[in-house]
Amino acid sequence: MPINHVIREKRKELGLTQEQVAGYLGVSTPAVNKWEKGSANPDIALLPALARLLNVDLNTLLCFNEGLTKQEIDHFISELSGVIKKHGIETGFKKGIEKVREYPNCPPLIHLTAITLEFALLMSGMHADDKKPYEDEILALYERNAACDDPQMKARSAYMLVSKYMNRGETQKAKELLDQMPEPETPDKRLLEIDLLINQGELDRAEELLERKLLSKTSEMMMLFTKLTDIELKQGNEENASRIAEIFSHTAKQLELWDYTSYVVSLGVAVQQENIPESLSILKSILAAAEKPWETEKTLLYRHINSKAPKDQPVTQASLMLPPLLAELESSPRYGFLQSNAEFQQLIRSYRSKY
Repeated sequence: MPINHVIREKRKELGLTQEQVAGYLGVSTPAVNKWEKGSANPDIALLPALARLLNVDLNTLLCFNEGLTKQEIDHFISELSGVIKKHGIETGFKKGIEKVREYPNCPPLIHLTAITLEFALLMSGMHADDKKPYEDEILALYERNAACDDPQMKARSAYMLVSKYMNRGETQKAKELLDQMPEPETPDKRLLEIDLLINQGELDRAEELLERKLLSKTSEMMMLFTKLTDIELKQGNEENASRIAEIFSHTAKQLELWDYTSYVVSLGVAVQQENIPESLSILKSILAAAEKPWETEKTLLYRHINSKAPKDQPVTQASLMLPPLLAELESSPRYGFLQSNAEFQQLIRSYRSKY
């Protein structure tokens, strides 16, 4: 509840008029009227006296203990995504940060705002140098939540921070935070939920949850394969790295994943090797794959996931994936060895003309 609502409601609860409040505080009645309308705020020196008059503590008066319901947070995140899509990332960041300032002690709001802004930044296609101020703001949100009293939000934000500190080369910070994180719990609540649904005869719902869990595990598996190839390359075992990437590619196909996914690990190996012919070959395949939608309803393993999606609006990953991917290829130092190559430039131009 904003401060203007607190003032108005508490004043009415106590049976006070705006004139009485004004007289007690030594201000004009129009000033109190403006406070209650939200067009002005009380001077900071007046806050203790105002809190005493309204019989509330300062935290309540300033909404510091105020939280938001899950429905309110979900509504705001949806609204924030809409603002970013319509007005751009700068406007979205301002809106997100303003909301966090309004509710500074609401960890779920802060965490979801940080994730939403981070995803928007990732998909923006912005140059790496231009991203830095926004990345700093996102980091600050995670750091704030990592110090909160909500164990779940604290752990989630700490997990995000460890990865970010490592990417920034702040390994000591990453280690200190990692040492503070609790060990993961062994029981899997989702599997118990699935067992319960099976026992209740809700087999379609159980199968959908299993498919979603399988998809989540495949994402984790891709990350593990990527890290394995990174280690092999650091050890000078290029043949091993290429073989591991090849195994993942075959595995991804067997698991009916999106064709795009099957090339990701191999591209990482070729880029780290700065192998121009191999990188160009894989890039052609991965960009072509990105244009083809992943029709999960035609797979055996994920056919329930989008069963409730409108059939007349097929999901197309290309418009979502390609603009930021092209921007990354054009501007990231990781692809610097390719950026002056004529074939690479022509490949980028051909896709830029479409996206």
